Amino acid sequence: MNNKPESNLIGKLKEILIEHEDERVCVVGTTCTGKSYLIKHILHALDMDELIFPLLSKEESSYVMQKPWTPEIGKTMIRLVRERIKIQSGKPVFGTVVISCDFIVYLKISDILLRERTGKRGKQYSDAKNMQNQLEQEIKLSKIPYVEIDMG
Repeated sequence: MNNKPESNLIGKLKEILIEHEDERVCVVGTTCTGKSYLIKHILHALDMDELIFPLLSKEESSYVMQKPWTPEIGKTMIRLVRERIKIQSGKPVFGTVVISCDFIVYLKISDILLRERTGKRGKQYSDAKNMQNQLEQEIKLSKIPYVEIDMG
């Protein structure tokens, strides 16, 4: 087995998803946590953005894609995702919004790594950090069982 940190993360995530394969699982993390990378290695994984954006009007899409990110934009995106996306057992949904599910996997990233990744991708660290803070609040308020995976 490959000893790369990425391989260990994928293996850990696969174990968690197998353990919860009969449940509706939401895998969440702020921007730049590695969701897109992980989706490629998880059977039946779905990307929340790929599910939601085709369901949005042009006006809705323009609004939620504004920069800089604000809590109001975040609240609108949360509402739209929760109204329109439903998770099915065995098909984990990866995204930035906690939606109705039985179990949450939270991809937690350190400030140092988040700053590095947002810089490399030309994203605003403050936007990613604000999103992370909101996401952590949503997880706690949801009272849905969850596990954290340390992304570094």
